[in-house]
Amino acid sequence: MAVPGLRFDQALQAILIKDLRCEFRSRYATGTLVMFALTTLASVSMATAGTGLTPEFAAALLWVVLFFCAMAGLARVFVQEQEIGTLLGLRLYASGQAVFCGKSLFNLLLLLGLAVLVVPLFVVFFNLEIGNWLLFSLTLVLGCIGMAVVATIMAVMVMAAQSKQAIFTVITFPILLPQFLSGVQAVSQVLAGNEPDGLVFMAGYDIAVIAAGLLLFDYLWND
Repeated sequence: MAVPGLRFDQALQAILIKDLRCEFRSRYATGTLVMFALTTLASVSMATAGTGLTPEFAAALLWVVLFFCAMAGLARVFVQEQEIGTLLGLRLYASGQAVFCGKSLFNLLLLLGLAVLVVPLFVVFFNLEIGNWLLFSLTLVLGCIGMAVVATIMAVMVMAAQSKQAIFTVITFPILLPQFLSGVQAVSQVLAGNEPDGLVFMAGYDIAVIAAGLLLFDYLWND
C-alpha cells in the first residue's frame, strides 16, 4: 500500500532514479548486456566470415541477440531488491503500479541503450543496408517495449524461486514469442526494402501486456 500523499508520479520517478543510480554504481545489468551482445556478434561474424545474410536470417539473428541479452540482464531487476533488503521499503512507499511502471521504464532504457550499441555494429559486421531507418527504429522500439514489460512481470514472479535465471527464460519466451516472430518478420521486410505489416500487431501486443501488468501487478507484488 502506498503511503498517503505520495503521488504515483513521485513514486515512479523515485524508483527509476534509484535503479539508475544503483546500476551506475554496480553496472551489473549493463555489463552483462554489453558483453553478451559483443560476444555473440563477434562469434557469428567470424563464423559467417563476411558471407552475406538473407534479410530473414539477419532479422532473426538480431532479435535473438536482443532477446537473450534481455534474458541475461533483466532477470535481476527484483532480485537485487531482495538481496539488499529494500523490498519492504518499496511495498511501503510505492503502489504496485508505480513499481511496475518504474521497473519497466528502467528495463526499457537498458534495452534501448543496448539497441543503440548493437544495431550499428550489426549493420557494419554483416554489411547490411537499411533503406528506411524510421520504420526499422520503430520496429525495434515496439519490440523493446514488449520485452521490457514482460520481463518486469516475469521477474517479480520468479523473485523468490530457486534457479531464477533458468525459470525466468523458460516462462518468458512463450509469452514473448508472438512479439518475437512479428519483430523478425517486420525487420526482415524492412531489410528487404518493403514496408513492414506487423507494426500494428506489435503495438497492440505492447498495449495488451502493459494493461495486464497494471491490472495484475498488485497481486503479484503483494503476494
